[in-house]
Amino acid sequence: TGPINYILSEGSVKLDDVATEFQDIQTIFNGKEFAVSVDLAWSESENVINTTSTLEWVMYVDGVTSSFGEEAIDNTRTLPGSISTGEGVVNESGEHTISVELTFNDVTISTERKYQSYAGGVSVVPLIALLFLAVTTQMVELSLGFGVFIGACMVAGNLKDGFKSTLDNYFLLAAADIWHMYVLFFGLFMSGLVGMIQKSGGLAGFTRFMGQFARTSRTGQAIAMCTGFVIFFDDYANILVAGAAMRPILDSLSVSREKLAFIVDATAAPVASLVPISSWVAYEVGLIQDEINNIIVAIGGEENLTIEKSAFSVFLRTIAYRYYSIFMLLFMAMLIISQRDWGPMLIAERKVIVYGRKDGGPGKSLATASETEELSKNAPSPDTPQRAWNMLVPMLVLVFYIFYIMFQTGSQSAPTSSFIDIISYSDSYSALLWGTMGAALTTLILYMMQFKKDGQLVRPTLSTFFPKFNAKNTTTRTEANWNDDEDDKYPPKFLMTPREAMDSFLIGMGKIFPAVIILTLAWASGSIMKAVGLNRLCSQLIVGSSLDPGMLPTISFIVSVFIAFATGTSWGTMAIMFPLMLRPSYIVSNGDPEIFYGVIAGVLSGAVAGDHTSPISDTTVLSSMATECGLLEHVKTQGPYALVAIVWAIIVGTIPVGMKAYPTGVAILMGFIVNLIFILVIAVRVINPTGKYDLFTEIVLSFRHNDELAEIRKDVVTAYETQIPVPMKKDVFDKEVDTEQGGVVMIQRTSDKSEDTENICLEMVMPSK
Repeated sequence: TGPINYILSEGSVKLDDVATEFQDIQTIFNGKEFAVSVDLAWSESENVINTTSTLEWVMYVDGVTSSFGEEAIDNTRTLPGSISTGEGVVNESGEHTISVELTFNDVTISTERKYQSYAGGVSVVPLIALLFLAVTTQMVELSLGFGVFIGACMVAGNLKDGFKSTLDNYFLLAAADIWHMYVLFFGLFMSGLVGMIQKSGGLAGFTRFMGQFARTSRTGQAIAMCTGFVIFFDDYANILVAGAAMRPILDSLSVSREKLAFIVDATAAPVASLVPISSWVAYEVGLIQDEINNIIVAIGGEENLTIEKSAFSVFLRTIAYRYYSIFMLLFMAMLIISQRDWGPMLIAERKVIVYGRKDGGPGKSLATASETEELSKNAPSPDTPQRAWNMLVPMLVLVFYIFYIMFQTGSQSAPTSSFIDIISYSDSYSALLWGTMGAALTTLILYMMQFKKDGQLVRPTLSTFFPKFNAKNTTTRTEANWNDDEDDKYPPKFLMTPREAMDSFLIGMGKIFPAVIILTLAWASGSIMKAVGLNRLCSQLIVGSSLDPGMLPTISFIVSVFIAFATGTSWGTMAIMFPLMLRPSYIVSNGDPEIFYGVIAGVLSGAVAGDHTSPISDTTVLSSMATECGLLEHVKTQGPYALVAIVWAIIVGTIPVGMKAYPTGVAILMGFIVNLIFILVIAVRVINPTGKYDLFTEIVLSFRHNDELAEIRKDVVTAYETQIPVPMKKDVFDKEVDTEQGGVVMIQRTSDKSEDTENICLEMVMPSK
């Protein structure tokens, strides 16, 4: 050993919260102690001789000495990378300067950092502003962005620096994070794959295949629900495909547009959020992993961790605790099987079924020209054969690739060969990203191995590969000239060319661009909530209170429902709630795995529940658009159903399981039982011998008479007795203004007494010049 020929070159101040042990805090709470540390940087100097073995420091708060001390530096050990310099506290709001003076080898350096201080309760201001704007403006992007801006101004202390910080430290860093990029590219690749499948006719083929089994209202609704389960990989694709494809089928079976919108919406987010291979999973896993990493730091290493260290493994374990999504799917299936409904949905169904309407009923809302273009711009060409396998094969390939890559990456480092260990040690981010792109490339090869002509799959000819051999091949064959005898003029074509594949892939990616913006804003929102100290405030409230840890899953669920309802974004809710709840919940429950998994599930399922009930939610609006159901009608009829699932999720799910009354398997069974009892006791058959409504509607009618509902009650009895639709007693006109053509579509229904059925006539009433 010899002299230490190093000097201090620079240092940077960091603060840790003493009470909650959160590290590197960005703001200070009045009256709360903080610990000061300095990250050190050393440089070698041949001209400096070791004159001391002590590193001395003095820490100042606003220029006043707060603490001082020294640390012995042994020339036989590694130079320290950081040093603790004591604790401090401030009692007044405003800007404060924390500075540290360090001396070693007769060289003194100073480092300082400015912090904003305020009362702990002020940290909720960005969240309140975000929620207020979301409710008043119904603009999710504006609300999230403004919430970040307000928080950045609080951290910076002024508007100018807050504006620059919003862009540089929050928006750009949220987009530049490598793990966030994994999520974004996975979502983009998944949506691009869906675009290819749609263009190939695979989605339409699958829907047509399923639709052939729809013969009654019950089977039609069941097929719509099953379609939502099969298109599990993305909620947007689920809504757009199932809504547009099942709409004419269910219209022909006299199912109301409100019921279709409910089925489509209720099988979109719940299914996509539960399935471990979807456009949701990478985002959810990323948020969970961030908090697991924070917990590992807080408890001093992963050897003290009582839960799985892999976020994907944790994600899998939380599935059984997501009671809202599970109960909603059970509730919907029971309603379909029993053909019972209640509340506004019962009324909507009766207005269609009782009168045999084949147009979706009064709740329909014809899509605007722009919406129609959005839904159809990637539709398959008329000569494309619609085959279900062109969707099923890519999905099976996708599942295989993802699990194969996860198995390969996990088996290399897993301590045992068990499935859970392999999944725990796998690289889920790479598996999702590589698997999705691999599936897209494999799907392109699959489509290029198929050839089409006149709406059929055929064998290729030489002209298919070498168009120059057929000089007549200058036009594209259309459905109008499929019977043309000049077959050589129209040789078979690829089901999808590389150019068509790229175009459809880009169209698919473009559909989720708004989601990419919301994702980036959601990540930035989560960061700003931590920066202003809202996570510390929640930790103090949770850890410092006498609240039973068993209530944490319920609290996380209820708060998530509220935030998601106000903001209309489930993903934004997750980004806000995970930093606020996960670490404090783990600490206060002493690492209880069941409570920790329950809190995660409470956030995930609560976000979905609030999203379902929110009139400004993207999936709510998209469901209305895809099914051509009025937005208010959809919200009004779906809301009570979502409320039932929310109540049961709390009463028989989060509370008893959190309090250790019974395991989660029993909770799911209890959910099935209470749903069944509710349907049998409260809901009623749409067509029944007395025409009675459900219990709640009957109570309302006992206080307020409604002539329309009274008339419908009589017609229900008539329909039950005659087993045929009841003729409309007067002409009914539903006017839809066609803004492009300038005309009005009139749908007139008249009664044909000879057949006792309803004849529907369509007339186009041209505008007067």
